[in-house]
Amino acid sequence: MTVFLCTCGTSAAKNQTDPRFNVAWIDDQGGIEAASRKLYDGFKHHSITDEAALSRYLSAEIHSLVRLGVKNSDRIVLFSSETKDGQACANAVKLYLDSQFPGVDCIVQIVPGLQVKDSKKFRTEGVINFMKKVLHEIDGYGNSQCVLNPTGGFKSLVPYTVLIGMIKGVAAKYIFEQSSELLDLPSLPIEFARERLEPLQSLIERINNETSVKRIEWEKAIPYDDRVNFASIFEHDNDDVTLSSVGFLVWNEIQKPRALVPFISRKATDEMVKLTQLATCKPMEFIRRVSADKQQLENARHEQWSNGFFWLKPGAHTRDRYLCSIAGWRLLVWRMTDHDEYQELLDKNHASDQANSIIRDRIHYEPFFRMELYSI
Repeated sequence: MTVFLCTCGTSAAKNQTDPRFNVAWIDDQGGIEAASRKLYDGFKHHSITDEAALSRYLSAEIHSLVRLGVKNSDRIVLFSSETKDGQACANAVKLYLDSQFPGVDCIVQIVPGLQVKDSKKFRTEGVINFMKKVLHEIDGYGNSQCVLNPTGGFKSLVPYTVLIGMIKGVAAKYIFEQSSELLDLPSLPIEFARERLEPLQSLIERINNETSVKRIEWEKAIPYDDRVNFASIFEHDNDDVTLSSVGFLVWNEIQKPRALVPFISRKATDEMVKLTQLATCKPMEFIRRVSADKQQLENARHEQWSNGFFWLKPGAHTRDRYLCSIAGWRLLVWRMTDHDEYQELLDKNHASDQANSIIRDRIHYEPFFRMELYSI
């Protein structure tokens, strides 16, 4: 089963024979449901196998879904604006898809705030609500089963849809204007710079929970020189600061389990160079793996010392060992040694004495550097 996540506009009414298609027309028909049926009656006789009908008479959503190869066993989510004309068209598209693909699971999701008259409401409510609904489907069915289809509906939603596709690793397909060519919107292999965003997590979480914070609190949380870099995450409304649609997407990502951000001591930096010369040792790859997965970190624990220190061992027959500790959201890597030096450390003194010695001589290990800065 494939889950098609489709923005939905008003192209289902493009061949409406009445002089105007608007809210007044919908009311004249007796409401959204009756208007949907009237629209559907206007194009239901056109077949999806008719190439001319696909682009001329059938809506952009139907056209693109046929090009995408939708099947009876698939799920289709049509994201409609909160307006009457948007809902009428989305329901008409659903009626057609239900008739053409028996058994298809097609639903209409109305997105509060999605409209064209109030740009602020569109930006601060509509886009965020759209993202929430899309992410709910992706989380429920998995990114590999979902396809984003922003062909219909608001063109201003296309960049947000593409951004979701990039961050979540979901395929995005699009039919350009009046053509029949299906375009792949690139899903680039990008990730958030989590190590830069983690210090903001408590602030972003608070804004998400409380809707907004006062500007003075926001200024205290973010250094002046960093504010330009984080501008896209926040919305400023006089004295209040809220999350932007991009900020909501950032929050959705960073709140998910992510073990730690690795930092390497000055001493371990020198030792890392030696370890990389051993054919079987890949220190950066190992540290990156255990910092990104709490279970792998637990599986690699080898020797527990006092004061929060512990050794990591990559595998049963590996030579490299890593002395680490955890400080908040950081994995501090104090030492990187081969098995022989590790054994000498264990034999030299009791583990507690070694740990106390490291704390006492911390100046010999500092500063710690983010692992992302290394290119070894």
